[in-house]
Amino acid sequence: MSKKIFTVLLLVVFMLAQFSIASALVVAGDASITAIPDFANAVDVDVDWAVTGMAGPSQNILIWSRIQNAVPVAYSTCYDVATIIGTSDASGTFTYTLPVVLNGDVVEFLITVESTNCAGAVAPLAAEVPMGETTVDSAAMVGLFSIPPYDGVAAFGSQPVACNNFELWALATDNWSPIVPAGTGYSGFGAWNPLVTGTFVPAPIGANSSLLSWNFSIPSTATGAWSMSVNPEDASGNMGVAAASFRTALAIAVGETDECVTFSDISGSDYETYVRYLATLGLISGFADGTFGPDTNLSRAEASTLIEISNGVSDTDPGFGTPPAAGSACDFSDVSATDWFAGWVWQACDDGYMNGVGGGLFDPNNLLTRGQIVTIMNNVALSAVVPGGFLATANVMQGPWGTPFPYRTAAWTDVSVGAFYAIPVVNAYGVGVAEGTSATTFSPDQAATRGEFAMMLYRALSQVAPLP
Repeated sequence: MSKKIFTVLLLVVFMLAQFSIASALVVAGDASITAIPDFANAVDVDVDWAVTGMAGPSQNILIWSRIQNAVPVAYSTCYDVATIIGTSDASGTFTYTLPVVLNGDVVEFLITVESTNCAGAVAPLAAEVPMGETTVDSAAMVGLFSIPPYDGVAAFGSQPVACNNFELWALATDNWSPIVPAGTGYSGFGAWNPLVTGTFVPAPIGANSSLLSWNFSIPSTATGAWSMSVNPEDASGNMGVAAASFRTALAIAVGETDECVTFSDISGSDYETYVRYLATLGLISGFADGTFGPDTNLSRAEASTLIEISNGVSDTDPGFGTPPAAGSACDFSDVSATDWFAGWVWQACDDGYMNGVGGGLFDPNNLLTRGQIVTIMNNVALSAVVPGGFLATANVMQGPWGTPFPYRTAAWTDVSVGAFYAIPVVNAYGVGVAEGTSATTFSPDQAATRGEFAMMLYRALSQVAPLP
């Protein structure tokens, strides 16, 4: 072999060695997914990533995904996330567009560092363990949206309010039907997304996670159009097609800026808004000394009166106060025609809204319990008697009451299965009319206060529309 040829071959070997050494330095860095949400809507998901230990000159960060299966399949989609030049560590967030997915699908993710982009990369094997996953929640929340009690015929959301202080309330859930998984959300409640236009003041919404209590005060100087809406959003970002609205930019009406009826002992009470609004409607009243007594108890006779006034009954109606037939179900031995409450008790019994306590007694002067309140409302909802007044409108009792699956549930420790109030408690709490006395107790046998009754009556008479 000539010296010249040997020299050329030696040079070639040296160059190949150098190339081999350079190639060995181009190693994939350590890649990881540093954060990914537990739940995602069916559109996209933010994936946080990071790589360390990089070696130049250039590397490509790729993210792969697949639908979780009992038997893993190859990763189906790939996205070019970033190109890293040099040896610097890197991190970022990539908004990953999901492929066609179904509600409840679990999408698994893997990140790799390659010398090529997705077009030239080989998909990871099915046996590769994913670095992160998210569950698809494509179901919007369901529930109800309420507006203040009203006995007129205006379209929902278009009628005026009776006075300047009122509550809008709404109840939303992301897990309504345990029997129909396809209609069930996974991620839970996210936000109410309230929107207000107009010259009045909303109170802070607070930390409510599922039941919204939104109090408004319209100032006396308010003019022009105003409206309010909510569009509840779950933690995955799913929202209804359209927001639920009250007053679609209608002008201030006569009487809407007037002060609600008030009482000397109601200021600062948890029930102030309900009491004042219902009093303005003429559905409840206070005492001769100007007080309402929100923390005093309510008798069964008083309850029969209030529910029938809501039913549009007046003590001046023809036939009001006519005693029932002797021996009939509404002929109570402890209710005399001379009692102030007699006509109201007989009417509430005849309508099927209130019953006796047994032994031919109504027990009119005994205290009304929380369990009895929701039972009365349950009777109204299920009664075959055509209601009147505020009971005849599209209110809670005439709408979602008794839905197949309550919008919310609780594990009550003091509500026995088979108790007369068991189903009414489930219904009243389930649609937002009643609250528990704690997270696990409803206190059905506890005497109700006049303020508690006012709150339940306000919500039960509120007109409602479904969400979303």
